[in-house]
Amino acid sequence: MIITLLCMTCLLGFVGFAADIGTLLRAKRNLQIAADSAAIAGAAELNYGDMTAAAQGAAAQNGVIIGTNGGAVYVNTPPTSGAYAGLAGGYVEAIVSQNKPTFFMKIFHISSQTVAARAVAYNGGSSNGCVYVCAPTGADAMQLQGSFDVSAPKCGVMVNSNDPDALQFTGKGGTLTAGSVGVVGGDGGQVGDSTPAPVTGIAQFTCPLSNMVFPTPPANCTIPTGGNLTGTISAGCYSAPAGKKGALGTLNISNVNLGPGTYIFEGNVSLNGSVNSDPAGTTLEIYNGALTEGTAATNLNLIAPPPCSAGTVPPCGGSYGGIALMQPASNTNVITMEFGNSTGSIDGIIYAPTAQLFLHDSGGDKSGGISLITDLIVGTLNDQTADLTITNYSATTGNAPLTKIALVE
Repeated sequence: MIITLLCMTCLLGFVGFAADIGTLLRAKRNLQIAADSAAIAGAAELNYGDMTAAAQGAAAQNGVIIGTNGGAVYVNTPPTSGAYAGLAGGYVEAIVSQNKPTFFMKIFHISSQTVAARAVAYNGGSSNGCVYVCAPTGADAMQLQGSFDVSAPKCGVMVNSNDPDALQFTGKGGTLTAGSVGVVGGDGGQVGDSTPAPVTGIAQFTCPLSNMVFPTPPANCTIPTGGNLTGTISAGCYSAPAGKKGALGTLNISNVNLGPGTYIFEGNVSLNGSVNSDPAGTTLEIYNGALTEGTAATNLNLIAPPPCSAGTVPPCGGSYGGIALMQPASNTNVITMEFGNSTGSIDGIIYAPTAQLFLHDSGGDKSGGISLITDLIVGTLNDQTADLTITNYSATTGNAPLTKIALVE
């Protein structure tokens, strides 16, 4: 009996030890998910925004919060260990750790163990997507109406809304041609207008560049006389005169040559006449108003600053390299492109993650139209009869702002 009791004690001890080890291995598996997410998020923001904050945010969403239960998140580029140690050019390492309680080990005064996991992600290669409709909910997130013609033959269209009618085709006169069409929710209307057919039920995605930090207006923005901007102007902040009863006023931008750099516009903005970027590139931010590209004949030529390649620091394109037109997430006002008989080109990303991009009036086909070498990242997209041909900007430019992210370790 004594020998049996001693053996049972040892046996139960090993059972308890095995149970604790199993619990810790399960915890490590969960931490690996957090490490993978952190590495991917950090790599995605390598060229824009705050890489470390993005990685820490992704880890927090997976249960690893810095300072809670000993949680820690370390982000390194280049990686400090492993097969990719010391390699720059797009490799991001995430190491996460957290204290996990033990149960049977407490008998031996071991109340917790630190569990850690590590991952490396690579940011490189051009993204296959060129149209991202980011609204996570709502019908008609992407609406194509009338005799529209949207052509993005070499890149993907992705609709993030989980609504059963997230992608809606209205009328029988239009066509959507893309490399791929994916919808989180469902589609409706004349779905046969799409080539290839939309793939519904895809996983929801995070809007690209979601951690990008937008510039804010300084205290001394220039207020042009009568709200009119014309001639040659320099980069900076411009505010529209106040409207009636506190409403936002309007900046009328017509026959303008834009010097290189970043422009911040407070108030509504109307583009008419000839609007031309400097060849070195400009970024236009519509801070809190609505943008309208007018119905009158407009020659619009926007060129984004050159983007920074992975691991490269400014001044290649500054913080907004690759961005031609942007609205912060706090600005949900509609961007209206009344193409009419407009001409010109937009060469760079249009980034308005919570706003609607509204396209109308045959897309400028009366006079040759506006050429779009762009990636559209918008909240919703409404195309009413517009002809829209999109060339994937990230695949065209040498240094892709939107890139493929892959776990490599």
